[in-house]
Amino acid sequence: MEPIIFTPRLKLTLVTKAERGSPELEWMHELRSNERSTWWSIYGRSNSLEDTEKVITGCLPTNGGEEKTYRVAYAVHKILEPDGDKQPVDQATKPTEFIGLVNLASLDANGLPLPADLGLPTTPSTTTLTAELGYNFLPSGWGKGYATESVNAVLEACRCKKSFWSPYSKLFVRAIVNEDNPASGRVMDKVGMEKKGVYHWTGKAVFLAGRWQEKSTVFIYGMYLLE
Repeated sequence: MEPIIFTPRLKLTLVTKAERGSPELEWMHELRSNERSTWWSIYGRSNSLEDTEKVITGCLPTNGGEEKTYRVAYAVHKILEPDGDKQPVDQATKPTEFIGLVNLASLDANGLPLPADLGLPTTPSTTTLTAELGYNFLPSGWGKGYATESVNAVLEACRCKKSFWSPYSKLFVRAIVNEDNPASGRVMDKVGMEKKGVYHWTGKAVFLAGRWQEKSTVFIYGMYLLE
């Protein structure tokens, strides 16, 4: 994957590790410890650095294992325009402000199982990989189109890097959006994700949207990124 991606307003940095004392862990903890940015996260807000480290292990690349995992995570920074500078400045030299994270991860045993009629790939698993899209943004990045801009950039990077997904020739991306989170639904529409259906989830209570929930209604989105 490209280590750095620039869009007109954003700088996306590939995150492959987040060690103690690193700027990557500082970014992740700022995001995970913010109640509003984790409002729709089933993992809730981090109360400690250890909480953050535990959560991000599910989105950062692993060092190997019996079963290969495919994970892509990009930290999103807003590019700041220098005050009073009328001369053109190269994007790479401009100051930035961290605002969020976009990630894609292949499904594992912890993924939410969904009925086949909700758009799961029908092709053999030996040729098709399913990955789940997720993102979180700090409140300072809300309502400005940054989510759409960054998700589009990450999806395009994943589409262009076909060799990363080898030996799979097809890549299906899904996303799960709570019915009470219409803003994310609009992002999904804008990036080309197709609404596959509605799923009424029930299970062990999770702390979501400020309260403990044992059931919830979610919209399932999906599309083939490679086919």
